[in-house]
Amino acid sequence: MILADKIIELRKKNGLSQEELAEKVGVSRQSVSKWEGAQSVPDLNKILALSEIFGVSTDYLLKDSIEEADNTVREESESEPPLRKVSMEEANEFLEGNSRFAGRVSIGVLMCILSVIPMLMLGALSEVYGNNILAGAGIGVMICIIACAVGLFISTAPFTQKYAFLDSEKIDTAYGIDGMVKDRLDRYAPVFSRNIIAGVILCIIGVPVLIIMGIIGEQYGKDQETMLGAAGVCIMLISIAAGVRMIVRSSVIKSGYQKLLQDGDYTPSAKDEREHGLNLVSIYWVLVVGVFLAISFWKNNWGRSWIIPAVGGVLTPVVVEIQKLINGRRGK
Repeated sequence: MILADKIIELRKKNGLSQEELAEKVGVSRQSVSKWEGAQSVPDLNKILALSEIFGVSTDYLLKDSIEEADNTVREESESEPPLRKVSMEEANEFLEGNSRFAGRVSIGVLMCILSVIPMLMLGALSEVYGNNILAGAGIGVMICIIACAVGLFISTAPFTQKYAFLDSEKIDTAYGIDGMVKDRLDRYAPVFSRNIIAGVILCIIGVPVLIIMGIIGEQYGKDQETMLGAAGVCIMLISIAAGVRMIVRSSVIKSGYQKLLQDGDYTPSAKDEREHGLNLVSIYWVLVVGVFLAISFWKNNWGRSWIIPAVGGVLTPVVVEIQKLINGRRGK
């Protein structure tokens, strides 16, 4: 086993990211990346620092044969379950599948948001012409679109089940995977930034359109105001749907790289938190959607009740931080 492989193995056994190891040694993350990619070799002072951090001898780090570090490391490795091995072939297959998965999930989310539009427009027409059949047809179309979106989500089940271990288990990647994934992530980083910025702009830009349509509608009769108000909400939803799709797709693709690198939200400690923590975010959004639908159907005022999921989205980061706090206390 060469030095690069030993640094990778020991870093992962100690639950350290490249950034954390670099901070402890006093070098940049790029230096650690080059060590693990066998592109450079740490000097003697850095070898001594690594041996202290990992609790192994310098002989173990410098010798090319596979050795046991010392009794302490041997006892720890025996007490811990073996790490799940990921080959280069599996890594490439996962990244290709994750790109397709990101596309399907983002389209499904897009469809769920757009599914409200037929109901809004037909509901407005129903109010203008006094035809309840139109309102019922709008609800039927919405249900059909949501059903198609659910079918799209279900079609991703084989992929998510096959690679579910990347979300919860600590992994040991084959030699060369870290370097390959980092290179692809570095090339994707500017694309990710552009997509997030564009997605946020699209989510925001629909709001002034809604306001303008509402102002214009006030200058006409009730029927025109109703139709223009519904049209404004629909335009806003289209803009939000396009923005959310870009954000979701880009985030899923980036998370795929992080899963293989065990970085970001997929470090060993973060995986332990998810395994033992309460998923407040899922419960929170079930409640938000339930309240939104209940009030919308009860008051029959879909033109204003959209504010509920909008506020829910704004408060989501607060719920995420609460969940982190709860999981952190449980881990103590």
